[in-house]
Amino acid sequence: MGVTENLVYYWLGISGITSRRANALLSKFSPLELWEKIGTELTNVSAFGEQAFDALIRYRNEDFLLKSIEKLDNMGISFITFDKFPELLAQREVDPPTLLYYKGDISLINSNCIGVVGTRECSLYGKEATYRLVTDLCKYNVTIVSGLAHGIDTYAHRATLKAGGKTIAVLGSGLNCIAPQSNFGLSEEIVGSGGLVITEYLPRKEANRFTFPERNRIISGLSMGVIVVEAGFKSGALITADYACEQNRTLFAVPGNITSASSIGSNRLLCDGAVPALSAEDVCEALNLSFRKIKKNTRSIQLDIFEQKIYNILLSGEKNFDSLVLSAEMAPQKLTALLSLMELKGIVKRKQSNIFCLA
Repeated sequence: MGVTENLVYYWLGISGITSRRANALLSKFSPLELWEKIGTELTNVSAFGEQAFDALIRYRNEDFLLKSIEKLDNMGISFITFDKFPELLAQREVDPPTLLYYKGDISLINSNCIGVVGTRECSLYGKEATYRLVTDLCKYNVTIVSGLAHGIDTYAHRATLKAGGKTIAVLGSGLNCIAPQSNFGLSEEIVGSGGLVITEYLPRKEANRFTFPERNRIISGLSMGVIVVEAGFKSGALITADYACEQNRTLFAVPGNITSASSIGSNRLLCDGAVPALSAEDVCEALNLSFRKIKKNTRSIQLDIFEQKIYNILLSGEKNFDSLVLSAEMAPQKLTALLSLMELKGIVKRKQSNIFCLA
């Protein structure tokens, strides 16, 4: 078959090379040139990092990489590589990773995204402000992006689900190590409702004090603008705000009580020039988004673990029945029954006698 750019990006992604080093190398060499030259012409370990260099040499095997991707498929995890990122996420200021792992509807990264972030220790006012803003934003063609953390992030995702909108959760961990663990159920709800959970980290990577700040650049990178609802003096949401400014995104802040410690950071952002977010209309007007409301779905479809597996496989395009049997590792009789049920739910469409795609 031959090595493709997609496979090379995957190879870079699993090696542990930092996005900064990878982007520096990719500014000088094409992906295929890196594949061909590493270990021969490219021997400067410092350009890769010692551990990453060793991993790249060790993993430079097409069969190994294809088997690794097959294991991802078996876990219901897909990935998208840098060359398929939307323009906003791919820009140099984001310091984009070479790939992102995901579950759910990857097409959402190409929609009009707005980041909503804030402190974990939010007040009742912060919760109410989040619900009001997000609920109203969901009346328009907007996707809400947040970080699945406690506090404002959780309320932003839940408000979106309640309003029948679409939301993207950007993790500071791998997809098999959801953090905080108490939000595992929320991550499943997001995927089941047609949303997206996404991360740059390997599936079994656990969160740490570095990964949460690091993932914040992806939240702002996906977004046209970022709203800071509530943030204390040293809130992690202020890191996202800094990234938004570096990436030339419109930064919004919700005015807060001047006596509240939870609003010190967000009020300071307003003093420094952030746009006041008093309503969804304020946000949409600043971003030049149409106020045209979209029709709200009358129902949301929940997927069980087997339906989700089929859904993830079909995200990459239509498949014939035999291919689905192999990819899903499922008995033909069980798969036939499952596909029939998913057709009835309007999730899957049969194009020909044995060709299936997402409806």
